[in-house]
Amino acid sequence: MAASKARPRRSTPARRSGSSAKRAGSGAKKTGAKKSAKKSSSRPANKKSAAKAAAAKKAAARQAAAKKLAAKKLAAKKAAARKALQLKMQQKRKKEAAAREKRKKLEVAQRAARLKKQKLEAAARAKRKKIEMQRAAQRRRVEEEKRRKAKARAEMQRKKQAQRKLEMQRKAAARKKLEEKRRLERKRAELARKKLKEKREEEKRRKAAKIAAEKERAKRKREAELARQKIAAERKAERDRKAAERLAEKTRKEEERRLEQAAKQHAIMLKKREQERERREKQQERERIEAEKARLRAIREAEEARIREEQERARRKPVKPPIVKLPAEDGIVPTKEFDLKFLQSQRTLLRERRAELVGQARRLTDEANEIVANQEMGDVQFDEEGGEGDTMVVERERDLTLSAQALAQVEAIDAALKRMEIGEYGYSAYSGLPIPRERLKALPWTTELVTERAGGLGSR
Repeated sequence: MAASKARPRRSTPARRSGSSAKRAGSGAKKTGAKKSAKKSSSRPANKKSAAKAAAAKKAAARQAAAKKLAAKKLAAKKAAARKALQLKMQQKRKKEAAAREKRKKLEVAQRAARLKKQKLEAAARAKRKKIEMQRAAQRRRVEEEKRRKAKARAEMQRKKQAQRKLEMQRKAAARKKLEEKRRLERKRAELARKKLKEKREEEKRRKAAKIAAEKERAKRKREAELARQKIAAERKAERDRKAAERLAEKTRKEEERRLEQAAKQHAIMLKKREQERERREKQQERERIEAEKARLRAIREAEEARIREEQERARRKPVKPPIVKLPAEDGIVPTKEFDLKFLQSQRTLLRERRAELVGQARRLTDEANEIVANQEMGDVQFDEEGGEGDTMVVERERDLTLSAQALAQVEAIDAALKRMEIGEYGYSAYSGLPIPRERLKALPWTTELVTERAGGLGSR
């Protein structure tokens, strides 16, 4: 490359043509200048010669420009060819240098291999000579050496196998890791889809439960209505049958004479009988309701009398034995007869039963209030034309009575929890004796013995 740069520059035909074009241009300019000078000096020249001179001038200028352009193109092509030739030569020299370097390296490697081979062959010859010299006297040593070599080869093979196995394990671990990653991604996607599906299913279940509850209420209402209609239809059918028999008997006697009048009278009679039957049924229902109310009043009065009697007996209670109380733990005062573990289990039973009774009382109260709300909304007719009014009143009274009983039992449970806190739980309120654990497990809020209950001495 340096040699090519140091060569003297030669004048190329393009340069020569360029210089000739320049000279021609300068000559044309001089000629034009002379002509203009002559033209200025010879004013009286004709117009035709001036036009020809101008045309010749323009043609000479165009020809000079074309020559200049052609010279430039030719110079550019030659420069490009020269540059391409230089580049090609440089590439060729580089390839030759690389080939020489490669050959040198190959020769060095071959010499090193030959030296190594010669050394190995010399070592092998020395070893064989030594073995041959010591074969008779040191056969065992040779055998041991062979075994050691065999072991070394086996060890080498094992190492290679271990390396291959390790490489396979690494690849398998990488594949397993990738599969695990993909599996986790699929699992996360599956979990997301599952959660979304569960959410939608839960929403569907809630809607279905709500619809089922609505359908169940409507079904019960329809069943009750159908039962009432069925009973009314059976009674009506019975009345119609009897009336038809009587009507047939009368129509046979007066078939032609009073046909229209008999039909009208029969219709009026049927209506009156229906009204009379309804009046009797309402009267019977009222009597039944009054009897139920009287029965409830009698029950309440008997309960009040029993309570008064128990209060009278309570005033004549015997002297209670003292209760041996232990130190309080966890809000409970254990006693000699009832340890802490038993009292804790009883407290759990009492709290569970209390929550159940409170829910039951709330539900019964809500049902009673719903009956009143339905009455106010006009869903149930409570006048003489309706047949459900008194029945709904009885149902409401029953719900309120059951709710009151549940709340009274809740109060008894609260009292039992209070007695547990002060160390008096599990003892009879009448005699002060300990109540058996079996009875307490069956009735955790009881305050009397079985004998006291049977004899009417205590009160639950």
